Amino acid sequence: MGLSIKHLLLLLFFTTLAAIFFLKPHKVGTIEKKGIPQIMFLDFKSYQISEEGVESIGRGLMAEKFGPVMKVKAPYFRRLTPHGVETIEAKEGVYTENRSLLFSRDVRLSREDGWRIATNRVFYDLKKGIYTTQGAPFVAHYGRSVVEGKNMVYYQKSGKIRADSIKANIVNEDI
Repeated sequence: MGLSIKHLLLLLFFTTLAAIFFLKPHKVGTIEKKGIPQIMFLDFKSYQISEEGVESIGRGLMAEKFGPVMKVKAPYFRRLTPHGVETIEAKEGVYTENRSLLFSRDVRLSREDGWRIATNRVFYDLKKGIYTTQGAPFVAHYGRSVVEGKNMVYYQKSGKIRADSIKANIVNEDI
């Protein structure tokens, strides 16, 4: 049986072609990455800086990015607004790539003039500069005056607030 190198290469070539047509292709196993963040930050601080200086500061205990969503534990944000310095903090927060934030669990929104709101849920649209409790109840304090209600909407640029079903205890000296 005198096989030459030429015959051996032809046999190898036809065997490879037969394998390509008749055998199933090998599949590589894929691993689902459920629950594993793409990026994680621990005890972080973030600054928004413009030509005028630092406009906002953000910090949290932990942030985990899952696709277009970043989950934040103990978020705290402080920013300069037309009405002074504004602060929001909560136990949990979710930031989405469409530039919105959802704060939940023990949310406190306050301004340096003494105005403060407590609720369990606040949605903030960064593009529009609007905070809303999305139907959740809230309690607002200004001095000794107290306002309770639900579905609060706070317009950051104008400083105006609107809400549904309010009950107010207004003290004369706070007017």
